Amino acid sequence: MEWNPEVVRRVRGAMQDRARSQACLFKAFSSVMTREQAEALAREGIAEYGRIRAERDGRKLAPEDWMNEHYTMMGGVFETEISDTEEYCEMKMHYCPLLEEWKKMGLSPEDQDLFCDVAMELDRNRAKEHGIPCDIVERLGKGDPFCRVVLWKKKKD
Repeated sequence: MEWNPEVVRRVRGAMQDRARSQACLFKAFSSVMTREQAEALAREGIAEYGRIRAERDGRKLAPEDWMNEHYTMMGGVFETEISDTEEYCEMKMHYCPLLEEWKKMGLSPEDQDLFCDVAMELDRNRAKEHGIPCDIVERLGKGDPFCRVVLWKKKKD
């Protein structure tokens, strides 16, 4: 599939703005509370966004629906590879506009990893709302070569 380069550029820009605002909010929170408290609030807020995002989906998604919608709408933004087996759907994202913004901001590798994991609360909680077991196996933010999200088709034992 080919994506419109201008649309990819604009969506990446919007996501970079989101990354910068997340970092600025975390810095502000950390100035009046402990880092751990700021992290807990950030996770809570992004988790709520995940619940809202699931609600906005307008219907219960199956793993295949999620993967196909992500690929169709955002595959070019994240340079996504997808695979579908009997057990799971998998997305490997080779580029992250959020992480690129945090790098541009000069954030430490530790903060990049933390903010990446916090941002993934969106996906974890969206999946939870849809009843989809979800594993985030690898993340660019922790230094892996890509982000790998596995959406299981059946409850894991």
